[in-house]
Amino acid sequence: MIVAPTKVNNVWLLTFEFDELASLGGLGRAVTLYAKTLKRLGYNVTVFMPSHGRHLSPMHRQIFNIKPIEWFKVCRSRKGLDGNTYNYCIGAEEANVNGIKVVMFKGLDIATGKFLDNWYIYAYAEEKACLFARGLQHWIEITNDVPDLIHANDWASALAGAMAKILYELRGYAIPFVYSIHLLSGKSFPWHYASCEWCGIPDACHRIWIPNKHIFTCTRMLWDGVRGDVDAFTSIEADVMATNSWGYLRELLSRFGNWLEEKSFVIHNVTDWKEDEAANYSLALFGTSNRKSAREVIIRGWINNLNVSKIGYLNDKCKYIITAAGRLTSAKGFDTLIKSLDYTSKDVCSIIFGLPIGDSGYEHYLSTLISERWGRVLLFTQAVDHKILKAVIFASNAFVVPSRYEPFGMVSIEAQAIGTPVVVSGIGGLPETVIDLKWDYTNGTGTVIAPDDVYAFGEAIDDITKFTEAIDSGNRGEFDRLRSGWAREVVKRNANINIRLNCVNWINRSFREDNLAKLLQSCYEKARQYAYFRAVTV
Repeated sequence: MIVAPTKVNNVWLLTFEFDELASLGGLGRAVTLYAKTLKRLGYNVTVFMPSHGRHLSPMHRQIFNIKPIEWFKVCRSRKGLDGNTYNYCIGAEEANVNGIKVVMFKGLDIATGKFLDNWYIYAYAEEKACLFARGLQHWIEITNDVPDLIHANDWASALAGAMAKILYELRGYAIPFVYSIHLLSGKSFPWHYASCEWCGIPDACHRIWIPNKHIFTCTRMLWDGVRGDVDAFTSIEADVMATNSWGYLRELLSRFGNWLEEKSFVIHNVTDWKEDEAANYSLALFGTSNRKSAREVIIRGWINNLNVSKIGYLNDKCKYIITAAGRLTSAKGFDTLIKSLDYTSKDVCSIIFGLPIGDSGYEHYLSTLISERWGRVLLFTQAVDHKILKAVIFASNAFVVPSRYEPFGMVSIEAQAIGTPVVVSGIGGLPETVIDLKWDYTNGTGTVIAPDDVYAFGEAIDDITKFTEAIDSGNRGEFDRLRSGWAREVVKRNANINIRLNCVNWINRSFREDNLAKLLQSCYEKARQYAYFRAVTV
């Protein structure tokens, strides 16, 4: 007989990223908003993650009041496939990020610190994820803390979450377990990697859900049954498998089995970006909150003179600015954006806020494309201050998300939140972030284009920039330069359309913390019910 919580109050969030502390983009922002929203609702929230070496930074220690958890020190050993024994020593630090308690597992010796304390979030990810799971295992053993719910996010925290769920069940607790897949990893390993010999997941018979009931199965049997696919294994182990868009959920179910649909859930990402905040940043940085005037300041040399690593520049012939942001990987499709400039008017220029992930080949390819369109593209290859990011996107005519693969597209709703319309790929969850002007001439906030269609992207970019230029300058003559039939039809049916206002209204209505609060509460209640069913299984 095991027991399940009757309500959820004490939540553990497991993640590799948390905004401001250590983040590469969408995942960090999403989990941070989970934590903020839960805290506002009155939940007791603890975030667990690897240190990523942030405790070694004096600046981070000061900003986030990072302090060592002196009583948590564990030294054990693991057995490798080669039969040798490998020692590890794990400690912990506690940070306070905007009132959220964050427990970071760190290395207490060189061998462990090489992984847990590596500054680059996904460097040595396989070993970092493994030692993260070990850290959480020992935390549970030492503290005897029992949360009301565990919420793991993406594969790197999946092993820790699955381990905790099974360990608690063996102790007599059916703790609700939610597994959110923000981005499929494709990671798979032999059983030894996950097992007690290495990462710490016990091979024990426990309860999992199959259609209409829970059954007993043993961990290794389940692991081997999905060929060691971490996402598939954890989705089956979880009480609820969640993701961030309906489009992505369909993809997950097609991979793992439609029978998981009954215990699936969609938690749309939300944003805390605000138009008035971005306008204030524009005023502080450019001396004006007028978007057209701000663009002129940006183009006249402000952006070129910014002391941040970058490739390319904007010449004085630029009039319209389009922006994009994300990790510098082929999946983000920035090459499509750059090539699409060949099919726009020559006064359309692009600023790309890139986040390097070590893909030097792709960065070199982008550099080559930029050199062929010299003066029209500026690519940042280093993260810029969030105030600069928001102010430039606020001032731009359009924001482009040309991804080839995108489960949701946080950047799309962030841009719209500050009044900048979007041109996005019709892939994954991106279409769910936009009201397409092709189909809604009154409330449209942007448009959706087939991936890699450089001509269609160019045409759409041209037309969206004319819409925003007309709004910003008051010059309705911009509409005379519209190219596409759908854009001309929009003006014909609604000559006074203000797509900037549409964007803000759309995000306020659909992608704010109040929406997230309802979704998280519903998801957690569903997980609690499935955990209860688990508890009464005999």
